[in-house]
Amino acid sequence: MAIAKGFQEADRRTPSVSSALSRGLRLLSVFAEAPVWMSNSDIARRTDLPAATVARLTKSLTNMGFLHYSASRRRFRLASGVVRLGYGARSETHVVESVRPHLQMVADRFGVHAALAVLDGTEALYLEVCHSSATLVTLRLEAGSRVLIAGAPVGHALLACLDQRQREFLLNDLEHRHGSEWGVLGLEVERGLAEIADTGYTVSLGRWHADVQCVAVPLKPSDQTGAMSLGCGVPRGHMTVPRLKELGGDLVKLAARLSGKEDGAASIR
Repeated sequence: MAIAKGFQEADRRTPSVSSALSRGLRLLSVFAEAPVWMSNSDIARRTDLPAATVARLTKSLTNMGFLHYSASRRRFRLASGVVRLGYGARSETHVVESVRPHLQMVADRFGVHAALAVLDGTEALYLEVCHSSATLVTLRLEAGSRVLIAGAPVGHALLACLDQRQREFLLNDLEHRHGSEWGVLGLEVERGLAEIADTGYTVSLGRWHADVQCVAVPLKPSDQTGAMSLGCGVPRGHMTVPRLKELGGDLVKLAARLSGKEDGAASIR
């Protein structure tokens, strides 16, 4: 019951965590350390949750597709909804593991911060970040960091991964989110997408952040449906424009290899 106890302790330590969410996750977690089938009373005993709470949660989780109820057994087991979540996490983790050594090589060769990002709503979520081992000069971004898509090259590269319908839908969301700032940010998005269409990468020479130069490319691994991008950044003045463009060209080639689009290249599997 260690996992379930962990959720219980986290709930007590972090008042801002949704009580219902914490209890639902605690309930699901007991199936990782228990028999396949469990009754409400089994779950209540393992989670220390009130019987009435367990009954409400199992009903809701069953309706959502995370639990399956057997009328003949009068018990529950995990359903396909949990499997889909697990597969998504496993697949994403596999991509990170595959990309990491390539990111580190780029970071060391060019003396930059190199990152893998994924689209998460109207933000870019960094899944992996590699820093150059040859320099202490870097950016304060780590795995788990988030940046807004609009205005950021890594975000524009994510938009370039989407089909026209998906992109238009997201652009509408971005316009609504940014309000009066969208006039400027929308132009930056258009410029970034045009650069990617022309060269395969987009560059910012201080437009995203005044003290940062960065470059990014779309990444479309053959076994992934979500939008991803590769991005590199360096403090402004630490890299010439020709060198930054050379980095962009290398990222385009790397993305092609990782996506299996280069002749003889193997995709991420």
